[in-house]
Amino acid sequence: MNLQLNISDIPMILSIGCTVFLILQFIIIISLSVSLSKMKKRLKSFLPSDKKMDIENMLVEYSKNSKEVLDREENMLNLINITKENLEKSILETSNKIDDINIRMKKVVQKVSIIRYNPFTELGGDLCYAIALLDEENNGLVINSIYARDACYSYAKEITNGQSLVHKLSEEERQAVDIAMKK
Repeated sequence: MNLQLNISDIPMILSIGCTVFLILQFIIIISLSVSLSKMKKRLKSFLPSDKKMDIENMLVEYSKNSKEVLDREENMLNLINITKENLEKSILETSNKIDDINIRMKKVVQKVSIIRYNPFTELGGDLCYAIALLDEENNGLVINSIYARDACYSYAKEITNGQSLVHKLSEEERQAVDIAMKK
């Protein structure tokens, strides 16, 4: 097979080449039109319905709104951190106060008992009494009140660890202290 080109064949070859080129150009234009149409549809979903706003203005507005949101978020985070620090401080102060109250509570009267008795057979009723007032560690006092026809006597005795180290306790006083220590 021997291919020879004549000068008379050149316009025809050029004509065929141009036709093929034009067909290819037409196919590319149709393909680009379809792509452009799809892109316009996607872009319309992002654009506002307001025809006056273009993409550039929309992006500027978006950027401005984003900055405002970020600034508000940063302010809120700062407020949250300040609130957190204040809460931690308050919790620590409250915890310290509770510890202090618990220490003080050990020293307040927590155990109380009263024994009523009648040491005199000629008087009616149990008009005499012994009251024990003790803290958590069984420290405090016992008060004894004796009522007679002609007088009334009161005695107070210090209690340390459930014992009176200075004064001897009567039977009723000892009973009041023992009952209070069991509470």
